[in-house]
Amino acid sequence: MRLLYFVFAFIAAMPRIVLADDETIKWKEVGGWTVAVDPTLGNGCFVLTSFDDGTVFRLGFNFTKKESPFYIVIANPNWKSLEVGKQYPIELSLDRSQWTANASALDLDGFKGLWIDFKDSSLIAEFARKLSFRATFNGKQIVALSLKNSVRATDEMLTCQKAVNAAVAQRPATPQSKDPFEAKPDTRTASDPFDL
Repeated sequence: MRLLYFVFAFIAAMPRIVLADDETIKWKEVGGWTVAVDPTLGNGCFVLTSFDDGTVFRLGFNFTKKESPFYIVIANPNWKSLEVGKQYPIELSLDRSQWTANASALDLDGFKGLWIDFKDSSLIAEFARKLSFRATFNGKQIVALSLKNSVRATDEMLTCQKAVNAAVAQRPATPQSKDPFEAKPDTRTASDPFDL
């Protein structure tokens, strides 16, 4: 039980991360990577880093999508012509492994990027073992990134997720009222005679 209180206190005391969402909670810095929790994605942990050309790379868990619980976000301030919500066919590679994915354009407070969903859990292990990440669009390379320290970052992301999952599992259930006359916002109607 002490671990549960420690994890919640630790998460509550962490500074917020600016990229992607005001709701993210920093877990730890590891070798140039930020490990954090995103409560808006079902308390999914992720790793995040930025590069000299302004490119930002994020990989993590999204528990709000059961069919594709993993994602990559790549963003760059120069990608102003991306149309939010539009799908872009992107060719991705981790070292020599290559695949094609549809990426959705999104706007992160004026910073445009691409969100790529995955369902294959081997992506996380693949990411940890590889040294580089590249993406191309219409035959033109849009990013070429070094994945230095990705093993350490991925290990810490998994540690973060285990701690968050344990803390969420231990959270007490919301108490239910025993008052049968208590008004519930979603069940009251104008014709309710007990609605004062």
